[in-house]
Amino acid sequence: MKKKIVLKRLYHRGKWRLVFVFASGYDEDLVSVIKTIKGHNYSKTNRCWYADDDEATLKQIIRAFRDKADIDISFLTHNPDSNVPELPDKAESKPAKGPDAGSASPTPESEEIDREMIPAQRNDEQVINRPQYGPVEFRINEKDGRLAIRFTGLYDKGWIEEMKTFGRLYYDKPRKEFTLPWSLMTTDSLSDYFSSQGVEVKVIKSVAPEPLRSARRELGDKIRGRQLGDKAREGLEQMRKHLDGVRYSGRTNVSYLALLELFFKYYHKKDPLKITSTEVSQFVHEFIVTNGYSASYQNQMISAIKTFYKISGKGHFDPQVFERPRKSKALPKVFSKDEVKRILNSTKNNKHKLLLWMIYSCGLRRGEITNILLTDLDRGRGIVHIREGKGRVDRIVPVSVKVWEKIDEYIDGFGPRKFLFEGQTGGRYSAESVYRVFKQALGRAGIKKDVGVHSLRHSYATHLHESGLDIRYIQELLGHKSTRTTEIYTHVSRRNLVAVRSPIEDMDLK
Repeated sequence: MKKKIVLKRLYHRGKWRLVFVFASGYDEDLVSVIKTIKGHNYSKTNRCWYADDDEATLKQIIRAFRDKADIDISFLTHNPDSNVPELPDKAESKPAKGPDAGSASPTPESEEIDREMIPAQRNDEQVINRPQYGPVEFRINEKDGRLAIRFTGLYDKGWIEEMKTFGRLYYDKPRKEFTLPWSLMTTDSLSDYFSSQGVEVKVIKSVAPEPLRSARRELGDKIRGRQLGDKAREGLEQMRKHLDGVRYSGRTNVSYLALLELFFKYYHKKDPLKITSTEVSQFVHEFIVTNGYSASYQNQMISAIKTFYKISGKGHFDPQVFERPRKSKALPKVFSKDEVKRILNSTKNNKHKLLLWMIYSCGLRRGEITNILLTDLDRGRGIVHIREGKGRVDRIVPVSVKVWEKIDEYIDGFGPRKFLFEGQTGGRYSAESVYRVFKQALGRAGIKKDVGVHSLRHSYATHLHESGLDIRYIQELLGHKSTRTTEIYTHVSRRNLVAVRSPIEDMDLK
């Protein structure tokens, strides 16, 4: 992954300076490049490298880092003075009105924000000596439907305006944090937004009660302190070789091995191959269910256990008869064709327009659209080659004539070098930027659905089904391994529903 530097402004020694912020931590290789920049210097007070804030220096920075790192200059598009927050004379309190107030109703000491926001620190503090923003803390309470946002450092006033676009925004004085109605889209979108601004986001989910957490720790420490027998160690090594052989991701390998080791230590005195189905059920109930672990954790534990017994000859445990916890099966959220039209026509920027057009017209995932190389476009065959989609599966997708015209127009105007969509300083376009473009398009189109970029892909599949395309072709276009995955779109398609006549039509009602 390419390194990243965020450029920010800092008022230092009587002038505005360009500050280099390392997105992934201090990097000697990047510092060596900074030392080639004219007028570079290091501030011991602010603990940062900086250079003069002028157009010539900025151009030199972009050239110097072209092949070394991505340069995020989004902060430099604002007026430098806006980086220093202002303190309003008085914060006005307004009660929530009507049902649109959402679930984030203000507390007696909280205020709805409808003007300049209360800053993280006052003007009498030396804010200009703190070059870095954030990090921003998100605290999620799904049960109460609230998202609390706290700025732990400096912030830009424009961030408040961005937050207001997601619903009624309140400021809680005692806690010094903002609150919004919680949703997955709001959390993901704002997280992507702050990340695109070069600000670290720390997401904190609501935690279990302390007595339950204490019980988890006590039991977990007791189990992890046990010694594994020779047979269990052999089983873990067998599992490790299998995971490496089937090319699971590194994260999956680590997770499966850790879960399996915990399971083996629970029955540390037994040969793993002699553990019975009843004992597996007992472990799930006593360790997972009783201690309030989530269904997703339970599912992952079961997956690790079942994988081991499948490759080891099962022993006394039959993986086929072991059930997983039930999960909610929400239908995909889709747009009508009119809504899609409004979204795709909502921006005049050719790059953003083509981005949205291709996601919908080709049924692409967010990561797939950013991976497209110029060499993946095959105009002669009218296709685009999608490489290593989900599950590392390649596929080809047809591209319509209308989209080809937009591709030609975009390439002539923007001149990408390697990837079809690239950042301002070259390199792959970020997934966060895709989300940002999509969210802005939703706002311009006047659509307030709680959805993500993936809904364009859902809509593509649903509209294909409504037009009469066989489910097996839709499966190939989406890159699904099984038609069972694709069949979910038959539940949201209107192809057969429009022919259903309600019984009320046959009743003589007045």
